[in-house]
Amino acid sequence: MTLTRRWSHQTKSGGYDRLALAVGAEEVRRFERLRIFWHRIARGCWRICKRSQRYSRAFKYEDWLAERSLLAKARRHPPELVHVLYGDCGLEWLLPRRSLLPCPLLSTFHLPSTRGIWRFELFRRHLVSGVDAAVVVSRCQLQDFKRCLGSDRVFYIPHGIDTQLFVPNGTAAQQSRVKLLTVGQHMRDFRALRGIIDECNARKLPVEFDLVVDRMHWPTFLGCRSVRLQTKIEEHELIRMYQEADALLIPVADATANNAVLESLASGTPVISNKVGGIPDYVDDDCAWLFDKGEVSGVVNLIATICRDKEIAFSRRAAARRKSLEFDWSRVADQMRELYRFVATGNSPADARRASRELNRH
Repeated sequence: MTLTRRWSHQTKSGGYDRLALAVGAEEVRRFERLRIFWHRIARGCWRICKRSQRYSRAFKYEDWLAERSLLAKARRHPPELVHVLYGDCGLEWLLPRRSLLPCPLLSTFHLPSTRGIWRFELFRRHLVSGVDAAVVVSRCQLQDFKRCLGSDRVFYIPHGIDTQLFVPNGTAAQQSRVKLLTVGQHMRDFRALRGIIDECNARKLPVEFDLVVDRMHWPTFLGCRSVRLQTKIEEHELIRMYQEADALLIPVADATANNAVLESLASGTPVISNKVGGIPDYVDDDCAWLFDKGEVSGVVNLIATICRDKEIAFSRRAAARRKSLEFDWSRVADQMRELYRFVATGNSPADARRASRELNRH
């Protein structure tokens, strides 16, 4: 049984909730903001009661309802295990009632360690023993999570991507101007992106920038030439933009797994990003160019090189597609099922260490 949720910035097929379908789990889904009158009253009362707990501000009324529903269903029909797909903003109500859950509890954590684990270390350390296994989506999270939860209970299993839906079409090389695509806003370095765009325009490079970002970030790019701003576009249109772009330009301040990177790779589009967080777990030198955090001039020099010879970017498209196949949901699901079997059978710490090495090797 999985506790799932979706974020408004995710594509229809690109979120982590796809894991539930891939492993064939029963879903308890967190509803989006409920607008029924009595729910609005209950939400207001709930906020007043939670106001003192500043560390759990990400835990909303709808999360509380979802965890109550999960526990009720699990007690009526006990599953083999429960997997909370977003532990970063969940578990607030469930962990104190862990003894009522009649099965092992797993949780996946998506935020960088400094943001994803701090509330447990500072406020909930006495409850973390209730998490039988924690899954992280990048290796950069391992050290801090192992320190908090124990090395026998933390496993790296990557995020997945639907490689049947996100596919290449090989049209990018037919364009005269270089097309660079930026998607999303979570932990993006928009200051560096603005600097890259300004420098490209100052050097009069033949580049078009497509930015698919939330409207709240549009003012950052006011006055920029060669920029097209969009938001909340249909998934099929976004896939077309991935396919036609010469590269995904995605400066980040921090990262673990990144949906846009995976979607771009599966579409056969190489990535220009930064050597931070979990980005190196999902790309290599054959399908991406990685720069230091905040780098502008090096990125612009690369773009100028691509403008002179688009084959430099086109030659990495096949490698991008091959890399994405490592993260196909079927492969990720196989690793997750292996972990499920291990947790459900209650193996020893020594078995946990062996399982962790085997999973992380994959």
